[in-house]
Amino acid sequence: ALWGGDDVQGSVVACDFYNSGALMSLSDEDLTDILTKVLLPSAVPQFSQATLVDSWVAKYPGTVSWFSPGSYTSRPPLEGAGNILPNVKCAGDWVRMGDREHGAKGLCQERAFVSGLEAANSLMKSTKDQGEIVELAQVLPVREDEAQFKLGVEINKAVMKNVPRFWVR
Repeated sequence: ALWGGDDVQGSVVACDFYNSGALMSLSDEDLTDILTKVLLPSAVPQFSQATLVDSWVAKYPGTVSWFSPGSYTSRPPLEGAGNILPNVKCAGDWVRMGDREHGAKGLCQERAFVSGLEAANSLMKSTKDQGEIVELAQVLPVREDEAQFKLGVEINKAVMKNVPRFWVR
């Protein structure tokens, strides 16, 4: 019933705008109109036929990430302080997940969600009693990258190794 059975009801748009000072004067409706009538159809023409049934807009003025290309090693690990404070775990798109690294490598909601599951699993494992069975959250693996994406990555690496990285602190 939620999805309308065989009858498609329409589309839902959820968008987050960081460092959005220039967008603060626009209403949520203005932003969803720009997205659904201009930006999305310019990328995928079929979006122009979508019927918007619900939306969620978040504007965060003055917020930016402190992490930049090349800053991965400066991010905190999922395991927090490790054996020093075993009950402290870190989650969010900005953490290093070590051997639990997920396919979503950038700063994104998917990575934040997965790291939250992994942090909860780690906490459950580290605090359970000997012999106690705990049910851990299942984290689905990301499918392998497609050939054209892998090729693009290799081309980018080849080009970028000859370009000075002036934007990295």
